[in-house]
Amino acid sequence: MDLFLSAQDIQCITFGLVKDQTLFCEKTFDVPPENYLASLHTFLLEQSLSVSDIKRVFVVNGPGSFTASRVSVVIANTIAFTQQIGMVSIENPDRRPMRELMETVLQSKEQTFVVPAYDRPPNIT
Repeated sequence: MDLFLSAQDIQCITFGLVKDQTLFCEKTFDVPPENYLASLHTFLLEQSLSVSDIKRVFVVNGPGSFTASRVSVVIANTIAFTQQIGMVSIENPDRRPMRELMETVLQSKEQTFVVPAYDRPPNIT
């Protein structure tokens, strides 16, 4: 089972499950980044899964909200690191839905870790 994460908007995150190269389950949580991890926990419980059931992680690493991208990438990196599994990142500048990203994700090379992709310089105040 592969886990797909996408958070380009500061107020929501979408999780998907991929089996046999097919996205068969997808759910969006309307929550801010501080609740992304709790939402992932809820999503996995709803599917009767645990993190140890995940064999690979797919993550949209941007562009979008800087905070949303950073938090979702950190979650993906943490799962991949602790479970010693592969991960794949994809940039999604057109904010296409997960289903439309599947072909590209499945053809992409696995990575050891992922960094966020930003579409502009940071505006730190």
